[in-house]
Amino acid sequence: MSAFGTAYIMHLRANVKDLLEAMRDIPAEDFNTWKPAAARGGGHEMNTFAAIAIHVVSAGEFMILHAVGGAPSDRNREAEFEATGDFAEIEARYVRWLDGVEALVTGLTDDDLGRDPDEEKYTERGWRVAEVLLHALDHTALHVGHVQVQRQLWDVERGQA
Repeated sequence: MSAFGTAYIMHLRANVKDLLEAMRDIPAEDFNTWKPAAARGGGHEMNTFAAIAIHVVSAGEFMILHAVGGAPSDRNREAEFEATGDFAEIEARYVRWLDGVEALVTGLTDDDLGRDPDEEKYTERGWRVAEVLLHALDHTALHVGHVQVQRQLWDVERGQA
């Protein structure tokens, strides 16, 4: 594997580990329905743990496996924010995604990193494969922070702190 591929998958796996650990023992009911107090009663728009988890993996699949790897995609971004799911099934989806990413980045060359992605959304921005990969890593890390803060709020509101 290239030095870039090794570093990339290491960082992506670390981010996903942190994301999943922050949600691991949330009860199923709260995982799919709970939002911080600031989001209730007409407050600030926020998402459930399940919606965030599904959004992150869906976006990652789209950016990396589809836009970089050329896999088909039928992503419905808006539906991700209303999505519910079982933590174990979502975790399994992350494992499949990371395995797919690792298989993809293993063989990337500098020429591959400099080519156009397989998605007009990114070519219109003038991005190359490298920019899409870094955006996917950045997007994942951003939501890790969101989930970690949301977990702290859940802990306090549910008396777990």
